[in-house]
Amino acid sequence: MHQPQAERLMAVDCCEHVIAALSRILPSSHITSVASSNHAGITKHKSPHLITIGVTQYPVRRLFISQLRRIYPDVPMLILRREADNPGLDTACIRGEFLLSDSGHNGDYKLVKALRPFLPLTPCEHMHKDHNYDIVREVISVIAEKYSNPKLNLTHVARAVPISPPHLSRILNQEVGVSFRQLLRHTRIEEAKRMLISRLYSVKEVAARVGFSDSHYFSRSFKELTGLSASEYQSHTAISS
Repeated sequence: MHQPQAERLMAVDCCEHVIAALSRILPSSHITSVASSNHAGITKHKSPHLITIGVTQYPVRRLFISQLRRIYPDVPMLILRREADNPGLDTACIRGEFLLSDSGHNGDYKLVKALRPFLPLTPCEHMHKDHNYDIVREVISVIAEKYSNPKLNLTHVARAVPISPPHLSRILNQEVGVSFRQLLRHTRIEEAKRMLISRLYSVKEVAARVGFSDSHYFSRSFKELTGLSASEYQSHTAISS
């Protein structure tokens, strides 16, 4: 069963196994395969009708989905993840979760309906977590706990893991494709968004509460990651609610 010729699918960090499954729904010529590290590749194409995000080797998905959602705010996503078939057994499958925008997108439900019969997918060699997966997960956990400390840096987090700062920097930059600074800034901005929505604090208070000692840097960072200034974001969410 093929969808109309106009429909396009972007497969992000998807292995050959997943691409082959997607090709049963859409012609392979309509599937654009890109890596999450290739920002230019993600943004240079026409808006897809569906974005599929493959099984990740590292627990940094929240950061990447947030970036994708800013670029394609209305495009539905199919997020693939590992899941054990049965508790206690060492077998797994690839399950999918659909993330739809509240504003809707042409063909949303038709694509979901077409893909569901092919899920879950059988395991493949690309499902195995990288040996540094647990280190990255611990790093994210430490950042989530201590992000409000304006003095938090790579050395402090490396000491808490524990691992040497150069080794941690190498894992994040070379293997995960994201810097410590990006992880920390993203965490702080996500927390800032929640605080701004509550409207309990001013923009300056929010900046301080999430660990920015420089409110101007906070404002620049917020605009870069969300596309809106902090005050615009707060006003927009107030109107929406």
